[in-house]
Amino acid sequence: MNSPVKKQVRKMKTEVPGTLDKNGTGTGKIAIFGGTFDPIHNGHLAVAKAAYRQLHVDEVIFMPTKLRYYKKDKAGSEVYDRVAMLSLAIADYDYMRFSDMELRARPSQNYTYLTLERLKKRYPDSELIFILGGDSLEYLSSWREPEKLLHLATFAAAVRDDVDTERAKELIGKYETDFPGSRFRLLRMKPCDISSTTIRNHAAEGKPVSGMVPDAVERYIQRNRLYTKSRGLV
Repeated sequence: MNSPVKKQVRKMKTEVPGTLDKNGTGTGKIAIFGGTFDPIHNGHLAVAKAAYRQLHVDEVIFMPTKLRYYKKDKAGSEVYDRVAMLSLAIADYDYMRFSDMELRARPSQNYTYLTLERLKKRYPDSELIFILGGDSLEYLSSWREPEKLLHLATFAAAVRDDVDTERAKELIGKYETDFPGSRFRLLRMKPCDISSTTIRNHAAEGKPVSGMVPDAVERYIQRNRLYTKSRGLV
């Protein structure tokens, strides 16, 4: 990691400072937003803004995952690229922050319930809210250690229309029955057809991605030729 970008990533502040008192104890509401963010786009930012407004959180912490879940022969970027783009995207929002907790975790420790346990130990007096897409509710019970997971945080499901909302309510009712004490909120969003896959495909084909990502992220993608054959296959 010798490039200026990589050095910049190493220096990035990765703590969660805004909700801490002088003893380092969290006392506010912290929203956790995980994902590959390859790249982060305007839809992600819209979710973070909605969480801030609707859930009245003190901070939204973007927590990129170490692994990419799509095929390795497809265009993708390196971890330091994803972190650099994330940093550029959230720079103008004082309530949005970055954490490298999952990037630093060993593969055997890289499960959501373990991440939440680490956060709970660090900020025992904070309320943790985990943001996930409404479609992820379908699979939440199959995540590792669901009983522990669903008692470590409130889960906020982003829903975009009446169909999503009704299905989310149905699933939430089931989880509240199967896992007494679990807590859920709905995060209401406007329909959005932006996806990281579309952005990667556009960039690979030399098409513009303006309007889908912040301007600074678009410039980063273009300047570094991300997702092209010369730069993006990893």
